[in-house]
Amino acid sequence: MSLKPDTGENGYITHFVDISSETASADEISDDLKNSSSVQASDLAKVSPNRVIGAVTSKGCGVCSALVESNSNCFIAPAQTGEDCRMSYKLFISGQGLPILLQKLHQRGIIYKIADVSPLSTKRKMTSRQEKVLRSALELGYYEYPKRINTEELANILKIRSSTLSEILRRAEKNVVRDYFTGEAS
Repeated sequence: MSLKPDTGENGYITHFVDISSETASADEISDDLKNSSSVQASDLAKVSPNRVIGAVTSKGCGVCSALVESNSNCFIAPAQTGEDCRMSYKLFISGQGLPILLQKLHQRGIIYKIADVSPLSTKRKMTSRQEKVLRSALELGYYEYPKRINTEELANILKIRSSTLSEILRRAEKNVVRDYFTGEAS
């Protein structure tokens, strides 16, 4: 999730969201957000039958307010929404900023669970181009069975040759597989 605090006094925050559901359709998810009293505006794109991504501007997000108030200079990866409607955040935060953030969450009555704390690695696991191509392949159904898109179609969308796409995917997949088995990608 990306945050864009409103500089005015109305307290609105724009989130970049990635929401999926096993039971609700993308249209139902979009409608629920648009009809929510706490949502000021939304700009969503349907990326699969049960998943939307986009920007949602809302007022009164306790987690976001705690992040801003903690002044912890953290970075936030896109949040994931579980079937139980709980949000899962991946934060990149300093060791000094974490206690302050947790205190702010507690003060706001926000229940949280820390799933993992690990140091940041300075070693880049894949290039930004590999990440973009791999994410596009995943989101467009390249890895589904049966495939929703083939190599040639994906290459056309990404405006690269099929052979280039295959090479980029192979290197990115190698990093993901190596990281999975050893925890060390090169």
